[in-house]
Amino acid sequence: MSFSKDIEELEKIIQRLEKEALPLEEAMEIFERGITLVRSCQAYLAEAQQKVLLVSEEGNESTWEQQKENEN
Repeated sequence: MSFSKDIEELEKIIQRLEKEALPLEEAMEIFERGITLVRSCQAYLAEAQQKVLLVSEEGNESTWEQQKENEN
């Protein structure tokens, strides 16, 4: 999924948990999905922040790509 779709789904989950009286098991499943989405979004934002920092420091995007290759 994309960041935007993850955020959209997360907003729906929050609304559902706030407005509906769900059985505990269902609420826990939805909550766990929400946590997964939050972690995914946090990882995306951390990667985006790192990319911005590298591009700002080096003045080009090739440094980011080289670093990603070195991590693998």
